[in-house]
Amino acid sequence: MKLHSVSTSLITLSLLLVAAVAEAAGPPVGSVSRITGDQVSAQTQGAPARKLAVGDSVFANERIHTGNATVVQIEFKDKSRFTLGPNSEFEVEQYRQGSGDEAFHSRVFKGAFRFVSGLLGKNMRVHTPVVTVGVRGTHVEGEVTERQQKDGKTVDASAKVMLLEPEGSNKNTSIVAENKFGSVVIDKPGYGTVIPDEKSAPSPVQRMQLRTLDNVQRSIRTPGQTGPMRRP
Repeated sequence: MKLHSVSTSLITLSLLLVAAVAEAAGPPVGSVSRITGDQVSAQTQGAPARKLAVGDSVFANERIHTGNATVVQIEFKDKSRFTLGPNSEFEVEQYRQGSGDEAFHSRVFKGAFRFVSGLLGKNMRVHTPVVTVGVRGTHVEGEVTERQQKDGKTVDASAKVMLLEPEGSNKNTSIVAENKFGSVVIDKPGYGTVIPDEKSAPSPVQRMQLRTLDNVQRSIRTPGQTGPMRRP
């Protein structure tokens, strides 16, 4: 009986802790709409990680982690959608909607990603270790790759970003990829830029090779998707 009471108390304490973390994080900014695999979690600094399932809320300032063979799709309040591939890390840094000062700033630390912008598309920024992507209502894929030493310490990062055909009827689509060394505007689907390291400007806009597109798309293939993905 005592063991049962202790177990019940621990479960209650865990639920209270999760509720307290959610309350401290503020209102949810979105929710998990799809998952394949079972290794995806969210963690606020100083708080325990929580495993995510379909329908769970996502909050600003939470670090989202995906494990091997895990893909997660998050739908935000403004109908933006982010898909993260395996072994990715992602965080929503700012999310403001309906306040007259709308903004959606996120950060991809590593991994493959795809996003389709929503109502906040004109105020959307996606930061990575080597480049910031400014969005003008669009559909984008990219990948952040880390180069590590034998001790596991990250010594450098690179990224590639590609513009895809917009969803729906919105044809006014483009992105700006910029860092302190330079910037490029990408306004043709199928084109993109490569940033080889943290000390380089984005490359001149180029048509991305099908192999590059295939590798990224394969990483972030959404659950239930078995056929080829739409290409520009």
